[in-house]
Amino acid sequence: MIRRDKVTFSDGSSKTQIRVVKSFRPGPKMTPRQVTVQSFGYLEDQADRESFLREVEAFDRGQQSGGRAKQILISIPVERKNNDIANKKYNYGYRFLESIIDELGIRDSLDHTAFKGEYRLSEVFEFLVMERILNPDSKRGTLQEIRQFYNKQYDFTLADVYRALDQFSDGSIGVQKHLNERIKQLIGRDSTYAFYDVTNYYFDTDFSGPVGTYQQKGVSKEHQLTPIIQLGLFMDANHLPIAMTTFPGNTSDTLTLQPAMYEIKKNYRLGRLIVVADKGLNSKANLDYVTNQGDGYVVSQVLRGPKGKKYHEMMFDEEGYAGNQDFKYKLFEETYESQINGNKKITRKRKVLIYWNREDSEYAKRKRDEKIERANRQVQNNAYGINHRASEYIATQNIVKATGELSDEAVHRIDYEKIDEDERFDGYFCIITSELEYDYQKIMEVYGQLWRIEESFRISKSDLQTRPIYVRTQKHIEGHMLVCYAALLIARLMQYRLGDNELSVHRIQRVLKACTCVLPNEQTILLDEIGGQLSYKDRKSSSGETVETLAYDESQDQVRRDYQTIQKGFGVEFDYAATSRERFNKYLKSIRFKITKPKK
Repeated sequence: MIRRDKVTFSDGSSKTQIRVVKSFRPGPKMTPRQVTVQSFGYLEDQADRESFLREVEAFDRGQQSGGRAKQILISIPVERKNNDIANKKYNYGYRFLESIIDELGIRDSLDHTAFKGEYRLSEVFEFLVMERILNPDSKRGTLQEIRQFYNKQYDFTLADVYRALDQFSDGSIGVQKHLNERIKQLIGRDSTYAFYDVTNYYFDTDFSGPVGTYQQKGVSKEHQLTPIIQLGLFMDANHLPIAMTTFPGNTSDTLTLQPAMYEIKKNYRLGRLIVVADKGLNSKANLDYVTNQGDGYVVSQVLRGPKGKKYHEMMFDEEGYAGNQDFKYKLFEETYESQINGNKKITRKRKVLIYWNREDSEYAKRKRDEKIERANRQVQNNAYGINHRASEYIATQNIVKATGELSDEAVHRIDYEKIDEDERFDGYFCIITSELEYDYQKIMEVYGQLWRIEESFRISKSDLQTRPIYVRTQKHIEGHMLVCYAALLIARLMQYRLGDNELSVHRIQRVLKACTCVLPNEQTILLDEIGGQLSYKDRKSSSGETVETLAYDESQDQVRRDYQTIQKGFGVEFDYAATSRERFNKYLKSIRFKITKPKK
């Protein structure tokens, strides 16, 4: 029914408020009450009152007919400013991330601590993690987004955030252990293989911290000259992070494996592990440590230089290779000397896989040809002092004069001997493993999954913007790294939930950031369009795979398709442009992160 209520203001003026209400009885034999279905504002504010009242009556008839309203009418005052609170956009895409946080029980893990404050640690952590995925920024910039979430009322300051980072540092191991246990319960932690790698993140400062702190200058993987921090990451066979360990930036990659493995074995009660790592972590000390713990390894092996020299004769001898003109391999056992407790020597066996791939060979040649071209330009332009990663192919020597004396004048030339030597190794790769029952396919399958941890590093650096690091104290740095680790885990769990329809983290971010709404009045919510990028047309390849063409599809929006993929993955559906807040809140509540069975 339509209600017209006289509203008198403090200045003595009055207006007629128009509402559509419905009656209901709270309980048996109780007096009926009324609730507002839709408020349409004041009659006197309308430019065309008759048309306005006809629309209200049409809405009321739709309600009385027993069905949902065919349309929701919003009264917008003519003089409403663009920056009016009713125009403010709120994000509701965060709810998909929050549902994962709910299921992981992170709040319980943080709030049971002895911390006493006017705010909850879990709320700060939750906010920082979700913002790290949706709008990564400095802590100062992040807090400026504190009022951006629909139906969220966080109440803490920037000073509170920094104090909370201290607490996150103290509880870092406990939070990681809790997350690990919850993943075991939800999915089942597949830790047969522990993929391990190291990367580093640079700081937003030119100066190192005190000796022994994380903020130290070292070999940056991004060729930065600023201080860095080293981070070792273990990942399981489901591509989900297991644990992280941080080290000062001047720590060698090789020296991180043993302490990181000690921590993960001690804190996570894991059984026998097979460590999968690249050649940067392949040292005799590390392999001895792994096997002495009863664990195994699958690691790549350097073929060039003195360390790989022992395999050269076997590698270049064509006899014994299996395969074809595009791929060939040799698999054999070798014995090697290992140390126990630093002094006792024993002999162990391992398998060695050497293989050659034509595609990799051609790729290596293309990369080298580019370097040679740059090296030629450097020599011709006498610009050899500038290193463009081509200097390895430039040789320097002194001119020998007719008298036989050496000149002080240096001559730079292309080092064709080195080019010929490098060309011999094009396409060859070597993997060694302690697992003697593995055939060549199993070795390549296991090692081939290592790219997923490299992908995780790219996600943390690019999508989550873990660096540059702005905080400085040791505890703040540890707290920041824990937040970023949790954000990476949640992003990976989001991908895991989507199964075969997995989206990149960038596309997930794009969708969730597009989930925005405005609140024109107390009862109604208007949802913005989720879209904005045309989708490219798909076609089936000769192998049966679905691939994108070069033509875009006017009828399909990529962002909307991705949103539908996410909704389907979470088992929900909501596509209305306008609805009541009550109904929309029920939709958000229905978004739950549930894994019903392990992913195949």
